[in-house]
Amino acid sequence: MGASQDRRLTRRALLGGLAASGAAALLAACGGTAPTNTPAVAPATAPATKPAGGAVPTGATGAATAPPTPAAASPAAAQPTAAGTPKQGGSIILGTLGEASTINPFVANDTEGDFRVKLLFGQLVRLDPQSFAPKPMLAKSWQAQGNTFTFTLQDNTKFSDGSDLTADDVAFTMKGILAKATASPRQSFLLSIQGAQEYANGTAQDVAGIKVTDPKTLVVTLAQPDASFLANMRYVSPVPKKMLDGKDLSKTSKEPFFQKPIGAGPFVFSSWQVGGDFVAERNPYYFEAGKPYLDKMTHRTIPDAQSLVNALLSGDIDGSNYPSPAGADKLRASKDLNVLVPPFTAPDGWEFNVAHPYLSKKEVRQAVAYALDIAQFAKDSLYGLGKPGVGPIAPGNYAFDKSLKPIPYDLDKAKSLLQQAGAPPDNVSFIVNKGNVLREDFLTYTQAQLAKIGWKINAQTIEYATLIDRLTKKDFDVQGVTPGTGATLDPGELYNSYLSTSPANYSGYSNPKLDDLLKQAKEQLDPQQQIPIYAQIQQILMDDLPVYYAWYRPFLHVAKKKFTGYVDSVDIADMHGLSNTLQDWYVVG
Repeated sequence: MGASQDRRLTRRALLGGLAASGAAALLAACGGTAPTNTPAVAPATAPATKPAGGAVPTGATGAATAPPTPAAASPAAAQPTAAGTPKQGGSIILGTLGEASTINPFVANDTEGDFRVKLLFGQLVRLDPQSFAPKPMLAKSWQAQGNTFTFTLQDNTKFSDGSDLTADDVAFTMKGILAKATASPRQSFLLSIQGAQEYANGTAQDVAGIKVTDPKTLVVTLAQPDASFLANMRYVSPVPKKMLDGKDLSKTSKEPFFQKPIGAGPFVFSSWQVGGDFVAERNPYYFEAGKPYLDKMTHRTIPDAQSLVNALLSGDIDGSNYPSPAGADKLRASKDLNVLVPPFTAPDGWEFNVAHPYLSKKEVRQAVAYALDIAQFAKDSLYGLGKPGVGPIAPGNYAFDKSLKPIPYDLDKAKSLLQQAGAPPDNVSFIVNKGNVLREDFLTYTQAQLAKIGWKINAQTIEYATLIDRLTKKDFDVQGVTPGTGATLDPGELYNSYLSTSPANYSGYSNPKLDDLLKQAKEQLDPQQQIPIYAQIQQILMDDLPVYYAWYRPFLHVAKKKFTGYVDSVDIADMHGLSNTLQDWYVVG
């Protein structure tokens, strides 16, 4: 691991005068889409979001269901520019650190896969990139009467082969997510629908609460109130039923459809060189007239954060959410680039597989947390931009418990806890994705600190897609891709991560009290009533530590100045930051 330590020193050197000038200088990020490129200062906290769905007034339509949000919900986010009239033409290359594990919309569960799925298939409901309020997409509107939601599809929705997208296709997709054989990690998001649990269990042949009333109308009835229902419908990316009815929809599917899919998103699949370029072209049948403006997009895997900086500076790529903060000064100095610094959201850290005999002991997980001086780690390795993490909910979210404090550094307590748990085995593996230099540094630091309390861990870096595959199979001891276990958009996301029976509960953590609280919070439509429930949830998770939320990862969102029309988002895991609405991007001039 000495190489990682050496590289950290090198990256610090690349910062130039950042330490001397302070984080405030970097936070004066260029306002990417402002017509005059005026600097915009980004705060160090996420926007104070309201609930992202569910509590919809009776008779409301999709266009009117957005909950009230604070003014300038995301101060760091760029606003659409007035620089010229949008026009079609041009192409873009976006750089990413990790490769997607799949583009199958039923089972995608990583940031890069979800991004590609949205581009190719679209979403029934999208979330506003700043307020996170549900907005129409393939569904042009919806009405709510009690627990019944009536969705009306856009009039001109078509798949990329020119065939009509109907409510039957949407219903088929929802049932595919729910089906036990699919093993979708998003299954729990739809289980509040009437009859969904029985269908998922295999005890019912259909979902009672999903009804198609005409080709453009879908009626969904919930078994109980669900504050997150509308927000969760963002994971419904419709597929053509006629092509997949009766077929294998799981991640191991060999269906040719998933190799070259047909969807209703803004772009059409062109090619995918795994580990290299994913290419998609403009969908001529996309329902928004004139969009997307770009003719082609390339999503290029460059598995090293510093290499992303170099690629941006050389012009080899046009934008990225993931360049190393070490290159901040150089990126900001470029006359061709806009740089945005989003606020902190869900923190990074360690997720423990509690099925492991040793890691099942709470004292062990707590020992790891107490052994790490996160304030010092942030100072040494996060370039003054990150800071210690506090629990699973983003600091700006309405449900964030402001009474929580970071777990303090206490090496003696860590030693005592480890002694209580018994001598640690030597074969426990801690893994992070290769090329993410901040996580690699955290792995190196963790290895050194745990050695001080008598625990020799097996530190490994592996490819992102491989890590995600192992995570999905629960084939890990401790892993470091943890933001997906937290909640940025909607605190109800914790239901999917921590409910004992959820397919996406990869840690295997089970706590009946927590299960009850998660269900209570989900069924409570009043945000003020949710807050004390989520406070208890956060306190339990901070004590039991199935995931140790250690540090907030600093991001740089960068795009060439030749592009405009984008709106940045503080959320990377779901909204994909700067590139969340790629259909709106266009070339200036």
